Amino acid sequence: MEREEFTKAIMTILNSSPYYQHMGMKAVHCADGTSRLEIRAEEHTKNLYGTVHGGVLASLVDSACGVALGTMLEEGESAVTVDLRINYIAPVREGLLIAEGKAIHRGRNTGVAEATLHNENGVLVAKGMTTHFIQRMI
Repeated sequence: MEREEFTKAIMTILNSSPYYQHMGMKAVHCADGTSRLEIRAEEHTKNLYGTVHGGVLASLVDSACGVALGTMLEEGESAVTVDLRINYIAPVREGLLIAEGKAIHRGRNTGVAEATLHNENGVLVAKGMTTHFIQRMI
């Protein structure tokens, strides 16, 4: 399977996942250790103060990091998050949120990735980093 076909297949699988659909999250790019995911601020993503819940932002960071690292895995490997760190910088009440993930280390048993979240106007909303355990399927 060609790289472009593989990328399209991965995004189709991601975007059809029940969790992504429930959250309204969409993968729009994934290749070569990078990713871009988006989610629109909707009522179901907000806390009681009317801003997007920190858990939604953390989920977006975790997913952007995991997808970016996932593009570097070999057949028969998978990665699970073992550590997630996030800094919340600005509240979001409306609009599109964009997460750009980047794998920064891919070792034998672990991987590290980072993600930056911006709103549609380019305002930095959050920055995060993940560590993943890479497992081999038998």
